[in-house]
Amino acid sequence: MSSHWWMIRHLSTEEQTMASLSTNKADVEYAVMMTVLNFHSEFMKSGYSHVDVQWSTDLIHVTLTRNGSVPAEARLAQSEEGRALLRQVHEALFTSCQAELMQRIETVMDRKVRTMVTSLDPVSGRSHIAVYLQDVPRPPTYPNVSPPLGRADADYHKD
Repeated sequence: MSSHWWMIRHLSTEEQTMASLSTNKADVEYAVMMTVLNFHSEFMKSGYSHVDVQWSTDLIHVTLTRNGSVPAEARLAQSEEGRALLRQVHEALFTSCQAELMQRIETVMDRKVRTMVTSLDPVSGRSHIAVYLQDVPRPPTYPNVSPPLGRADADYHKD
């Protein structure tokens, strides 16, 4: 056995926290990825070859790359007017059912979604979704309230 076995078995509190956050972050990103993929499969009828999810404190950024292009969309993407039309249709389709995705993400994240925005690069077929989460609720604080201290307070409650 290595003479450094204790280094592996006895992580500092900070290292344990970092390892836990890393695992939790990966788990959350995976859950969001599956949620977005299921949503796109059900509502947008789209298949993707690559999905990337990045999560920070109050932002989830999802990048989806399609399996292949639809021939009619590829033709439209050859002109600026066609690309604008494809973007407009993509945003309209997303907006029409974004409440469903919002609800699913809120369930996964156990937090409310403040807003979501989508964009499409019609040439590459890559789309992006930015999910802005509401702030994490903080426990209430009660200013100017403190427990009674000192001998006078103890004497006061003797009755």
